[in-house]
Amino acid sequence: MDFDPDGMAENIADKFGFVERQVKGDLKRFKHFIEDRGAPTGQWRGQV
Repeated sequence: MDFDPDGMAENIADKFGFVERQVKGDLKRFKHFIEDRGAPTGQWRGQV
Protein backbone atom coordinates (compact mmCIF):
# COMPACT_ATOMS: atom_id res chain seq x y z
CA MET A 1 0.00 0.00 0.00
CA ASP A 2 1.13 3.51 -0.68
CA PHE A 3 0.32 6.37 1.66
CA ASP A 4 1.12 10.05 1.22
CA PRO A 5 0.80 11.80 4.58
CA ASP A 6 -1.07 15.08 4.45
CA GLY A 7 -0.34 17.49 7.27
CA MET A 8 1.89 17.52 10.31
CA ALA A 9 -0.04 14.96 12.37
CA GLU A 10 -0.04 12.36 9.58
CA ASN A 11 3.66 12.94 8.90
CA ILE A 12 4.51 12.39 12.57
CA ALA A 13 2.32 9.27 12.77
CA ASP A 14 3.98 7.90 9.63
CA LYS A 15 7.50 8.56 10.95
CA PHE A 16 6.76 6.69 14.19
CA GLY A 17 5.21 3.74 12.33
CA PHE A 18 1.67 4.21 13.63
CA VAL A 19 0.16 4.14 10.14
CA GLU A 20 1.90 0.90 9.15
CA ARG A 21 0.86 -0.83 12.37
CA GLN A 22 -2.74 0.33 11.93
CA VAL A 23 -2.91 -0.97 8.35
CA LYS A 24 -1.36 -4.32 9.29
CA GLY A 25 -3.81 -4.69 12.18
CA ASP A 26 -6.79 -3.77 10.01
CA LEU A 27 -5.79 -6.29 7.33
CA LYS A 28 -5.28 -9.02 9.94
CA ARG A 29 -8.71 -8.34 11.49
CA PHE A 30 -10.33 -8.33 8.01
CA LYS A 31 -8.64 -11.66 7.16
CA HIS A 32 -9.98 -13.24 10.36
CA PHE A 33 -13.44 -11.79 9.69
CA ILE A 34 -13.57 -13.29 6.19
CA GLU A 35 -12.08 -16.66 7.11
CA ASP A 36 -14.08 -17.18 10.32
CA ARG A 37 -17.53 -16.59 8.82
CA GLY A 38 -17.83 -20.29 8.02
CA ALA A 39 -20.72 -19.91 5.60
CA PRO A 40 -21.51 -17.93 2.46
CA THR A 41 -23.37 -14.67 3.00
CA GLY A 42 -26.16 -15.58 0.58
CA GLN A 43 -25.16 -12.90 -1.89
CA TRP A 44 -25.48 -13.35 -5.63
CA ARG A 45 -22.82 -15.72 -7.03
CA GLY A 46 -23.55 -15.47 -10.76
CA GLN A 47 -21.21 -14.39 -13.52
CA VAL A 48 -20.97 -10.92 -14.92
